[in-house]
Amino acid sequence: MEFSIDEINRLLPPELAPQKKNRLREGLKQFIHQNTENDKFYTEFYLSNSNSYFLQGDLIKELRFPVFNSETKMYNKEYFDALLLSNTCDVFETHKRNIPKKVIVAKVITLNAFIESMNELEVENAAEILTKIKNQQYSNVFYLPPTKTSVEYVAYLDDISIIENSELILLKEDIHDNRIESMDLFGYYLFIFKLSFHLCRLPEDANR
Repeated sequence: MEFSIDEINRLLPPELAPQKKNRLREGLKQFIHQNTENDKFYTEFYLSNSNSYFLQGDLIKELRFPVFNSETKMYNKEYFDALLLSNTCDVFETHKRNIPKKVIVAKVITLNAFIESMNELEVENAAEILTKIKNQQYSNVFYLPPTKTSVEYVAYLDDISIIENSELILLKEDIHDNRIESMDLFGYYLFIFKLSFHLCRLPEDANR
């Protein structure tokens, strides 16, 4: 994936302080095409102080997902950590809506679990895949660097589920236990770029 510096400058909020704007710009510049082979630095990725409500991009503990069973040809209910894809306004309980909205979440697993799955499948280029994941080079996978508990995660942007907003409101009652992390500006903007790149139809050389 490629990030345009011009697009980064255009999308930064004008009300941001120059210091934060420069920090965000320099952080995102790591992911332009010519830097994709270099190590990435995910500093200031998470908020130091979390809010008392859920934010878009929050990591949430153990939400249910439908998992297809190839033997029974049925979906089973399993629980995974999740990344909140829905907009913050859409999940805020006081926001009045004419049409009720569902909450969209993406499946998240630990990076160690992902590595174990590659080892079980005996993937030959596992080390290369891992490097590309950490460098955000797969459009459907979002890498989340170590949290305050030193755990790294991988979010699947193409493995999503929905829950009712009322369920999220219940989770909010014990939010400090139910939320793993909230993203700071750098993490959030990188997440938005990745999500947009994955979901948008962009001009390509090939006719499809």
